[in-house]
Amino acid sequence: MSGGSRSSEQGFSRSSRRLSFEVEDVGYWDILVPHTVYPPREDTNLLARALKTIGVGPGLAVEIGCGSGAISIFLASLGWRVEACDVNPIAVAAARGNAQAAGLSEKISIEEGGVGETGWKLPEETDLVVWNLPYLDPVDDEILEPIEDASMLDIPGGWSDELLKKIHGLNVSEDCMVVMLQRTDPPSQSKSDSWLKSGWACRTILSERIGVERLEVKCFWKPARGFGPVVLEECESTMDEAKSLDQALWGRVLALNQATGRGRRGSEWKAFEGGLACTWLLPCPENEMPKLGLLQTSIGAILSSSLGCYCKWPNDLIDEKGNKMGGVLVESSTSESAIRVGVGINRDSAVEDGLEVSGWSKYLPEMELMDVFALVDAILASVFESNPRIPSINESELLEISWKGLATLLSQGTCIQSDEKNLRVIGMDDEGRLEIEVSGRVEVTDDVGSVEWFIPSS
Repeated sequence: MSGGSRSSEQGFSRSSRRLSFEVEDVGYWDILVPHTVYPPREDTNLLARALKTIGVGPGLAVEIGCGSGAISIFLASLGWRVEACDVNPIAVAAARGNAQAAGLSEKISIEEGGVGETGWKLPEETDLVVWNLPYLDPVDDEILEPIEDASMLDIPGGWSDELLKKIHGLNVSEDCMVVMLQRTDPPSQSKSDSWLKSGWACRTILSERIGVERLEVKCFWKPARGFGPVVLEECESTMDEAKSLDQALWGRVLALNQATGRGRRGSEWKAFEGGLACTWLLPCPENEMPKLGLLQTSIGAILSSSLGCYCKWPNDLIDEKGNKMGGVLVESSTSESAIRVGVGINRDSAVEDGLEVSGWSKYLPEMELMDVFALVDAILASVFESNPRIPSINESELLEISWKGLATLLSQGTCIQSDEKNLRVIGMDDEGRLEIEVSGRVEVTDDVGSVEWFIPSS
């Protein structure tokens, strides 16, 4: 099944046509495209440029919805062995002919079928899955031919979720990457949420606005190559336990019971029964060490966004009433080549020392401890896990993430004071410090204790 834009439904010639497909520094091909087969367009080129970033095989790449075969030919030219499929038998015939014309028929196998077809499955030795997802929404008063309907229209819940169901239970390579082109504006049915909740990290490789649509090429992978966390029945502090992990690898220590968790500036974090108490180890060469303040604010922002709560600067996860449900602590030292990120999140709401605390069950009642761990692990890996084939997130992007998280809370009418003076938050600097306006002056602060937050009741 191939992707498409609404303009692609119109103007198909009723006979085959020959189109050019070119990717800089890789190759140029003439592609024969029948009228019921999606032709190479701007989205095809966007996907190819993203795949060029991932680079050369060797390995097995599977393209779903190959259409005319342009992407399969491109992948084979990069050195991948390719198994492709499409539900459109005319597309299968066209793709086979185009592969042969390109001299790559021995590297490309093309069969009829797809994710929604009975009996279709992903080969277990797959290293790369590629899909230009269908992203048109069905419209009642528009009629497409059955083949065009199958190749261009998304389905309720999204085709990406159907692929996820197929992958579950398969013994695919722990290094397997899934690259999908999605429409994110306006949102299509296919989204990344289910993949994150299933423990797959996700990072945008390339994005582009084509007409009125924003298209993104996203890469999904299993954090730590599928290896799970070190799980301890009980410990004093996961932050201390994480010091013994291999600092060259993405690692996690999760405690079912934590005795003396700590918060920012030495304060104590009380872990309630059933809550998440886990520390992540982020490998970080000395010359690539990020600013810890910015790291902390960005982590708070991405966690609050995914959990459905808010982040109170710099590191508190809170509900809409301002009740604390969790927090983030970031530590490192001159003797370490990694950063330790501690995350504590309550499961349930409770009253502690006369204060109400909140929990994730308020927002994600269906999720148990290891479900929340998988989600948080995927969220953190999406931003911070290093993968030589995927572009890293840079400092300006972390700052944008941090500010977006803070702006979400401020948009609810939240205000701050210091020494009984009203302050106006105007920004955040590249170390995660607040930029505030006080009596016409702009100041920068990282003193959490000097700022009092007022969150309006719902």
